[in-house]
Amino acid sequence: MAAGVPIPNELPAVLVDAGARGVELATDTAGRLRHRPATLPPDLAARLRLYRADVLGILAGEGIPHIDDGEAGYIIGERLGMADELGMQTHPGAPAWLVATGEALIIVAKWQRTH
Repeated sequence: MAAGVPIPNELPAVLVDAGARGVELATDTAGRLRHRPATLPPDLAARLRLYRADVLGILAGEGIPHIDDGEAGYIIGERLGMADELGMQTHPGAPAWLVATGEALIIVAKWQRTH
């Protein structure tokens, strides 16, 4: 997903769902999407396959338009700050990071639809 390209409607919800289920996502050296636990619920696995390229780009820090701007920036900072205070992992791909990023992308997607 390149900057300026509309965020797929379902993508933020997939990230939030994965994080809420305690899933951790990462890329390997070959650019494949990896997840922990090794076995995912079939519905989540299917949705991650559908948005694989977008998720890989987000994990690499590419193509997240306006994530640091305004309300989206506040949401991600606030969520990650709270998670850090609770001793949760907040690195890219960690469950708390997925929830925070997904929630911020919901704000960005709403902004994109109205501008």
